[in-house]
Amino acid sequence: MDQTKVVEGQARRGRAQGAKHERFTAGMATLDPRLPEWADGWIFGEVWAGEGTGFDDRMLVAIVALAATNKPDQLRIYLHGALQDGIDPNRIHEALLMLTVYVGFPTALQALVVWQDVVLSARRRGLTVDVPVTDPQGD
Repeated sequence: MDQTKVVEGQARRGRAQGAKHERFTAGMATLDPRLPEWADGWIFGEVWAGEGTGFDDRMLVAIVALAATNKPDQLRIYLHGALQDGIDPNRIHEALLMLTVYVGFPTALQALVVWQDVVLSARRRGLTVDVPVTDPQGD
């Protein structure tokens, strides 16, 4: 595999998956040591490097796809990464709301619960995330 693409992909995946991306890499490697190289070299080194669509739009596509296909663990990682990278939280919120129309209320609701957890976690760490998400515990 082209090592330049792997290195570039690692940087891109770091942006997409946020501060804990190395933990995710280690987890993939326990399943098969080739998985991180495939993720970095092909997914993030080639697919995410394509022309015509910027990083923020690719993030939104990934977030919506993970939400629509009911992948809450990976969705959480990408939501954290998006906020850490400065992607407008209102774009994310509205995209997740749109899922009610296209994939159904239960799927959208599950994605919004993951989003709520991520938003509340970010706020506890001191980030300002100005979306209409509140703490169900009232804190």
